[in-house]
Amino acid sequence: MDLLRIALLGMGLLALSSCTAGQQAELDISRQKDSLSKTKEDFSEQNSVPAVDKEDDDPEAAYNSLAMTPPMGWNSWNIFRGNIDEKKIKQIADAMVSSGMKHAGYTYLVLDDGWMADKRDDEGKLVADPEKFPSGMKSLGDYIHSRGLKFGIYQDRGHSTCMKLPGSFQHEQVDMNTFAEWGVDYIKLDSCYAEINGRSSSKDFSVYKECILKTGRPMMLSMANYTDPSWAWEDQEIGHLWRTSFDIRASIGSVYHCADTSAGDVVIHPAFNGLWQFAGPGRWNDPDMLQVGNLKADIENKTHFALWCILAAPLMAGNDLRNMSETVRTILTSEEVININQDPRGIQGYKVLDDGDHEIYNKPLSDGTTAVLLLNKGQAGADITVKWENIGLKGRHEVRDLWKRKDLGVFHDSYTAHNLGQHEHVLLKIGSIGTPIPAAAPVPLEKYAVMYKKSTCLSNLYYIWRYGNVPVYNKTFEGKPIVIDGTTYDKGFGFKATSKIMFKLDCNADRFKAVIGLDTSCGGDEVAVFRLRNEDPIGPDSILYDSGEMTKDTPSKVIDIDVKNIDCLILSLEGKKALGNWGGIHVVAD
Repeated sequence: MDLLRIALLGMGLLALSSCTAGQQAELDISRQKDSLSKTKEDFSEQNSVPAVDKEDDDPEAAYNSLAMTPPMGWNSWNIFRGNIDEKKIKQIADAMVSSGMKHAGYTYLVLDDGWMADKRDDEGKLVADPEKFPSGMKSLGDYIHSRGLKFGIYQDRGHSTCMKLPGSFQHEQVDMNTFAEWGVDYIKLDSCYAEINGRSSSKDFSVYKECILKTGRPMMLSMANYTDPSWAWEDQEIGHLWRTSFDIRASIGSVYHCADTSAGDVVIHPAFNGLWQFAGPGRWNDPDMLQVGNLKADIENKTHFALWCILAAPLMAGNDLRNMSETVRTILTSEEVININQDPRGIQGYKVLDDGDHEIYNKPLSDGTTAVLLLNKGQAGADITVKWENIGLKGRHEVRDLWKRKDLGVFHDSYTAHNLGQHEHVLLKIGSIGTPIPAAAPVPLEKYAVMYKKSTCLSNLYYIWRYGNVPVYNKTFEGKPIVIDGTTYDKGFGFKATSKIMFKLDCNADRFKAVIGLDTSCGGDEVAVFRLRNEDPIGPDSILYDSGEMTKDTPSKVIDIDVKNIDCLILSLEGKKALGNWGGIHVVAD
């Protein structure tokens, strides 16, 4: 990420669009009250009994009142993969209680893939693997509830799960009814094989939401959608959390990459400074489950946990709770650190500095203070300084170390953490109790969405999702003017395969027009395909246009296609290393 750009962004945190800092704080408080008012005081204690009497018998209101703060729990996949059984899960439930995890806020115990039999019963219903779970899922759910925990389960929206067990496609209502009968409180819905369902991902997930509502039981929906940019969809109120990354691995490099899918420019235009503006009470960016306890060093475990907490990420532990070390237990149950994650204001932390080796995150809190994480990723020891002007403060302010649970004193205009080693961080709470300070200004809709019924050049907008190589705006990938068959185009994109970007048409465009061709610098054996897709980056049903294989000698092609009623449009160049250009790229209303 460009150091100058991120530094300027940090300096401009108080430059709010269309309201003053005080007004913004009032708006934040109002939103917080509105969100919290949806949740009954006793709702968090709900376990095995469906909450059909809550929210005036309104299933949707009950559903929408879930996940007002990021969900906390434990998931079986990271440590056990599909090797789960009744004995292990009951032992984990017991360990969640005895270790203090439940007391710290971890309430959901989620069985991932591998729990079900390889065939449905004669009525088409899912059944537990009889060897792994001889007592069945209802009995197991009852045990989990008896321990004061909530019962989570895995399913896939394709015809099969990732382990090739029965998926939920064409059994949607039957499966949601079954889960409700078993007392399920949380559903992790995966996406293996779903690209051939014949429905867009947003419509697919919406089907499950409606099926959940029909059961009358408010079950939380975790959308494990990986490649699908759920934050960009027209209806963002489908699930309660959505994956921003592929599967996390037990390495600090993977932890940093997954964090940057939520906090950096891995999956979105750099102008957004991460996905923070799309998160909040009831809707959370999910960079995947925790690997705390599975990493090679406790300094890595600690930094991993601090990152997830300041990013307001769901906290789903993934280690073996039955034999974790006291250090790992202390990390996972640190009250003051967890409080940052669970702050009811629900702001996701965002970067105010990123120079490659050093990062600073800021997360304004509901009590008028702000949480700040200073992280050294570099090999050399470093002093890292946070300036008050970059986090919405000025003057003298108290600083508290949240891991040490220690007040460090009052500091003027800045604080410096000295001699941080590689992967080392400090997590601070800065300021005094009072009126909440404003968060950064979000990118306005008109900067990334087609807003009006007129001609709109897409290279005048920020893309809202990306996969693969970063495209170059209004130049070739190598930074030269875009020239296609002798015509120079001032507007367009230079791609290097494979590259995919999404623009939000917001259903305000009728036709897409462009000229395409491989760059003249391509070698004679380089082949690539230009495609346009509706919402989903993979699968046969999302393709709107396919150029066929093109080489540098293939004549340019003109695209002029209907894009009516399309919310999200994906441009892609698929191949190996080939360079391709989009010229004169725009959408129009008829």
